Amino acid sequence: MHAQPFRPFSLQLADGSVCTVEHPDFIAVPPGNRPHEIAFFSSKGGDDYETHWIDLFSIIAVIVGSQAQAEPAETSAEGNGA
Repeated sequence: MHAQPFRPFSLQLADGSVCTVEHPDFIAVPPGNRPHEIAFFSSKGGDDYETHWIDLFSIIAVIVGSQAQAEPAETSAEGNGA
């Protein structure tokens, strides 16, 4: 999340969905010693965005590099608290 320069990455979730973080402003971790969820923001087109709360225990893989950039930002409302 804090790499300089920022490199897009994807989060693969247990339900099979993939969330691609294209900019560091599109993901937020709440303060605290042991957060249980993160906020992920996905574009709906134009200036419209959706907020998804993702349970950290549902993340099964973090994909960094060219594969993450090629993956579309797919999100599922199930289990994400959207």
